[in-house]
Amino acid sequence: MAFRFFLSLSVLLLGTGGAFAELAKTGYGKWSVSCDENNYCIAVTSGEGSNGEAFRMKVERGAKPASQVYVTFDPTTELQVGLPARIEIESLEEDNYGYFGKVDKVYKGNEMTFGGASDRDLIEKLRLGEDAAIQIEFGGSTGTLTYWVSMNGITHSLLKMDEAQGRVGRLDAIVAWGGLPSDKATGIAAAPSTTSQPAALDNAAAATDTASAASNAASAAPAEDLPPPVMPSQDQTAGLSGPVGQVYNLNEVPDSVQMTGYRVLDCALEETVPAFGAQYYAEGDVETWVVPCTMADANVPFYMMVHIPFNPSLDELKEFETPPDFNQPNHALVNNLFFDPGTGQVTGTTYYSPNYDCGAFERHEIEAESGNYTLMEYQEKSNCDGVSGPPEGWPLSWTIDEMGG
Repeated sequence: MAFRFFLSLSVLLLGTGGAFAELAKTGYGKWSVSCDENNYCIAVTSGEGSNGEAFRMKVERGAKPASQVYVTFDPTTELQVGLPARIEIESLEEDNYGYFGKVDKVYKGNEMTFGGASDRDLIEKLRLGEDAAIQIEFGGSTGTLTYWVSMNGITHSLLKMDEAQGRVGRLDAIVAWGGLPSDKATGIAAAPSTTSQPAALDNAAAATDTASAASNAASAAPAEDLPPPVMPSQDQTAGLSGPVGQVYNLNEVPDSVQMTGYRVLDCALEETVPAFGAQYYAEGDVETWVVPCTMADANVPFYMMVHIPFNPSLDELKEFETPPDFNQPNHALVNNLFFDPGTGQVTGTTYYSPNYDCGAFERHEIEAESGNYTLMEYQEKSNCDGVSGPPEGWPLSWTIDEMGG
């Protein structure tokens, strides 16, 4: 197995205190999540190391827009500055992932933090993994200790965190991220205060300190940790008279839409719907569903179905064309599919780089009579030069007007 390397392991001040242990927790698999009165939220799991000692691993975040995400580790054996430490993630993909570095600082409670803009890198790899092994080289008679961490339930815990902090559909969500700005209200209110513990003032100060440190860290985040650019045409409510919604419970997706994803496209809906959400747009007796198929970071493939609630036998999976010179059949899966309910237009973007600075952009328009989609233009930027911007501005590669269908 090959490994990908994260060459810095920074440790940042969290000061979260012990009050979280007294808060009501929501459990998902091996993980649980709780938030304090300031909506500072912690997802946590625990276990035993290779020597039988107890440990905790946490993912925590403040409630301010675009606040940093921290992955914190708390073993029993005393940590020391300079100890080599790493996380190795067992993935369902071809490669495992490794994050290596040294402990920069140890905080009260014997805690260290894997820092950096982890919401688009380390967190995604943890969510896509089955298990992780944290290894710390203590040296001496202790040697190297290994702590096995299950990822069972981490996605649901982090989604709950997004919901509690009112981030669903925003660029700063951990799991349920979308195109809305980080400071924009989504219509999903942040959770109310959950406690009035005497430690509230300490927690508030800790959250303020953490948010300040996060702001400084975020300003220095590498380009690959940025969210994708938002395109100017993405106005989902223009011209639509019926309901618009997004669901994160797979049971809320119509059975016929689910079965098409499973049987025709071999999708992993039990993972993708809680992670990214399925969108629906209603117009009269017709619903249009846009559903994520398989897990990914930069390039999430979606499929689109027209659903007739009173007669699902009439449901239709939409297919989309590729440029004629590609000599490829139509495709039902479109990376980062965006549906404009006002015009019926569908666009998709495939990024060639995690920096979102290159890739291909496709635009399809619906034929009024047949209901089929026609490829209108295909834009491509093959030079990954670090200059990011909306894919609609990439160089034109093919248009139906200039090159024919």
